[in-house]
Amino acid sequence: MISLVSVTVAYGRTIALDDVTLDVKEGITGLFGQNGSGKSTLLRVLCGLLRPTSGTVEILGRRASARDEDLKRFIGYAGHDSGLYPMLSIEENLELFARLYGTPVTRCRRVLDALGLGGWARTPSRELSAGMRRRAAVARALVHDPAVLLLDEPYANLDDDAAALLSDAIVSWRREDRVCLIATHGAKKVKAYADAGIILQRGRVQTAGAYGRAENVPAP
Repeated sequence: MISLVSVTVAYGRTIALDDVTLDVKEGITGLFGQNGSGKSTLLRVLCGLLRPTSGTVEILGRRASARDEDLKRFIGYAGHDSGLYPMLSIEENLELFARLYGTPVTRCRRVLDALGLGGWARTPSRELSAGMRRRAAVARALVHDPAVLLLDEPYANLDDDAAALLSDAIVSWRREDRVCLIATHGAKKVKAYADAGIILQRGRVQTAGAYGRAENVPAP
């Protein structure tokens, strides 16, 4: 459902992704690697925030482009920045994004409750703790029930109870013909429910495969 062919991202002399060729099938895939391995860069390329220096990306069978606004409607992305308007409440933020995606605003409350945020729905985003902002960012990514879900360190700053709610919400989202990539240092949490895993090192794929039949993929 996601295909990258010879994708390179360079910042001057720094190579963030180095000739990455990769296929990501439906289901939930963990994206692992140390800081600087290229995880965040890969997700930013897939969601259209970053144009690769070279190579091609296909998502849901169509060539991805930063200008393809129609494709972006199928993608939910939560990065390091929450993407929330600080003066608006969590619920107001979600309702805004729901309207932008043409999604019924009634879904907002269900997503908030699933992530344990219902009691803080009217709290301005600027007043949220770091962990609550993280969950609210995931709620924003989930509000339009996307076919492609891209999450960058969603477990950061979460206690065990909040992490369990997050895991349940992701698993509940999973359906046939959907694909999710989760970049995380919390490999143990993601491996508990993921279908596959990818390890990046210095911008290159070191290992990729489905759990139970993992296949080593030589680095390009």
